[in-house]
Amino acid sequence: MRLKKNTYIWAAASLVCMVVIFMFSSFPAEQSSGMSSPLVDWPLSLIENLFGVAISFEVRDFFHSLVRKAAHLLIYLALGVTTANTVRHITSNRKRVFLISLCWSSFYALTDEIHQYFVPGRSCMWQDWVLDTVGVLIGIGLVFLYMRRREKASIKVNSIKGSTH
Repeated sequence: MRLKKNTYIWAAASLVCMVVIFMFSSFPAEQSSGMSSPLVDWPLSLIENLFGVAISFEVRDFFHSLVRKAAHLLIYLALGVTTANTVRHITSNRKRVFLISLCWSSFYALTDEIHQYFVPGRSCMWQDWVLDTVGVLIGIGLVFLYMRRREKASIKVNSIKGSTH
């Protein structure tokens, strides 16, 4: 079987996602928290200054958690997209594309959670694994929507071509 250039590009993009995930998971808790702080502290400080209200620690903590969970979801969404695109260039069987992409990416998320167990201040949380897997599912779903739109466009173009002859 001869693989197309796009297969290698998507595989490389998947690998980049996995390396980025591993790198971010390797940061100790303090350093990791420091990365999300500016995304939360600046807008909340702006609200405090504009409206003269004090935002409680609990609210700040909630938004920090929200940003961190959104980061989990988004990076695994990207992994789902890149993995599904890699697999769809290898096989046209949709069931296989779905299952291979889901199993591989979800397994990677599990190994990432185990990896975090050994990083100072970090923990292995099944809830994060579930959130990561949801991100993967959304990413795979986006690829399937794209494939469906392309097929419909192709059918429409072919029916137009067929009717002009």
